[in-house]
Amino acid sequence: MAFALGPMPGTDLAQAADVVLSELPTPHLPQLPARGVGSDLIGRTAALLPLNLDIGPRSWRVTRRPQIATMRARDQFERDLDLLEELWAGKLTELKVQLVGPWTLAAQLEMANGHRMITDRGATREIAEALVYAAGEHRSDVEKRFGVSTLLQLDEPALTRVRGGTLTGTTDYEDIPAVPEERLLAAYEPFGEHLLNTPQPLYAADWFTVNLAGEFDWDALAGALDCGARIAVPVMKPRDVFNIFDQLQIDPALTKIDVYAEPGPTLLATAANYSAAAEMADAIAATPK
Repeated sequence: MAFALGPMPGTDLAQAADVVLSELPTPHLPQLPARGVGSDLIGRTAALLPLNLDIGPRSWRVTRRPQIATMRARDQFERDLDLLEELWAGKLTELKVQLVGPWTLAAQLEMANGHRMITDRGATREIAEALVYAAGEHRSDVEKRFGVSTLLQLDEPALTRVRGGTLTGTTDYEDIPAVPEERLLAAYEPFGEHLLNTPQPLYAADWFTVNLAGEFDWDALAGALDCGARIAVPVMKPRDVFNIFDQLQIDPALTKIDVYAEPGPTLLATAANYSAAAEMADAIAATPK
């Protein structure tokens, strides 16, 4: 399977949608962060939450009453889905959706008192539950609109800091301790099957991104693959992938290997990246193991 991670350059959704549909076998909902507030990583997910949120001095913050920023983000999301439904009607077989994961959400969202939600275990649990609900509602809506099944990707750009205890508080006197792996994993169980996209892999996850062209923990990856983990790797030469598997002493025929594409600086460059991912996925599937 080949797919993109989600973010794309530019502000034109119709153009982005055309690139996604024409270059990828597994399309995704385009994310256009260049459009500003509400289209950013946190804002898109915040728009789906059954909570009242607003833009604070540092990040999105929970409020008691509905706020214009949240309403605008929700309206934008609905308009985007309406347009995509029109452009992609009858052309899809499946569709990937992306949301921020529970730990990055808890690390970035602030409570009314200005502290990160992750500093309060009750608030962290509540935001995770709200996200599970929002993910289910969002997927149901998308599946109804397009008549196809959905794949869920959870983006966790802050997970490395959360698990490493390097997340800073909103004041100089606030320490945020590391979250143990067992607790991290427990938060993902209610989501069911999903791709976990992180800067550094959470090897105990069932399906995760790992940059085989960069630095990774060889022993941890071998252990994950031995346990049946599914991985998504960036565009690289298929032979290089198989050489790594040889060094790991893992049979690649027993592992499901997906290929992910990252955005380029322009839509044209992004389209080229998407095409390369699709070609690599085909080559991996066709190469004798």
